[in-house]
Amino acid sequence: MYYQCWAVMSCNVPHERVFKASKSNNFYMGLLLLVLFLSLLPVVYTIMTLPPSSDCGPFSGRAQMYDVVMETIEKDLPAFIGNIFTYATNPGLIIPAVLLMVLAIYYLNATSKNYQNANLELKRKMQMVNDHEQLSCRLSGLKYYTVNNYMLFSTVS
Repeated sequence: MYYQCWAVMSCNVPHERVFKASKSNNFYMGLLLLVLFLSLLPVVYTIMTLPPSSDCGPFSGRAQMYDVVMETIEKDLPAFIGNIFTYATNPGLIIPAVLLMVLAIYYLNATSKNYQNANLELKRKMQMVNDHEQLSCRLSGLKYYTVNNYMLFSTVS
C-alpha cells in the first residue's frame, strides 16, 4: 500500500507551468499575422491607388485596378452578392469590426493573465497549507516526510 501511494504521488504530478505552450504558440501566430499584414500592404496599395498601364493589359482604360474588380462583381455575379460586397467594403463597417477584434484580443489576453494569477495564488495557498501541516505535525509528535511536495505521515516510535 505504501509503495502504491508513493508511486501515485511521484508519477501523478502536474506540470509546473501550465501556459507554457500556449504563450509560445500565441507569439508565433501573432508574428505570422504581422508578416501577413506587412506583405499585403504593398499589394493593396498598388491595387487601390496606382493607375494601371493605359496601353495594354487587362486594366487598360481604367482609372484604377480596383475598378475591374468592382465591374466584375457588378456584371458577372448576382445583384445580392454585389450588395454584400458594397456593404462589406464600407469603412463604417470595417472600422467597428477591426475595433471589435482588438477588444476581443485584449479581453482574451486579460483573461489569460487572470488565469495565470489564479494559478499562482492557488500554488501559494497550497504551500501555506503544506507549511501549516508540517508545523502541526511537529507539534503533535508525528513524523512526516515529503515525496514530490506531498506529505506522508507516520508515528514517531
